[in-house]
Amino acid sequence: MGTSLSQAVPASHRIPASHRITAEDRMERIGQLTARQQTDALLWLAGYAPAVFDAIAEAVEPCAGDGADDPAPYCAVCGGDIGIFLKFGLDWRHYTGTDLSDIELTDPDPGHRPVLAWRTPGLPVATRTT
Repeated sequence: MGTSLSQAVPASHRIPASHRITAEDRMERIGQLTARQQTDALLWLAGYAPAVFDAIAEAVEPCAGDGADDPAPYCAVCGGDIGIFLKFGLDWRHYTGTDLSDIELTDPDPGHRPVLAWRTPGLPVATRTT
């Protein structure tokens, strides 16, 4: 037989009434919840305080769009793709590839340093020659 709400079971992480609960306490407690407990807590919150639930649900939703229409960095000199690869520092670097599984850094010195510019995906880029 399973437990029900009428059967009182002490919380596994009881906080004494005399203790002032801090944000760190709440973060620690959230980190200790199982996926089922997190779901149950959100379901309870949605029924008990729907406006609060709506506010937090909206706050954690991803922004509209999948990022495909966001401007992308490119080299204004050659029109090649450029990016910052933290493994190699904070400098812009030329690369080829379209997916994380096939990205390859190109020659570290393609005759010039990357010159940052932004383009809207799908639009052609006019390259300048020097």
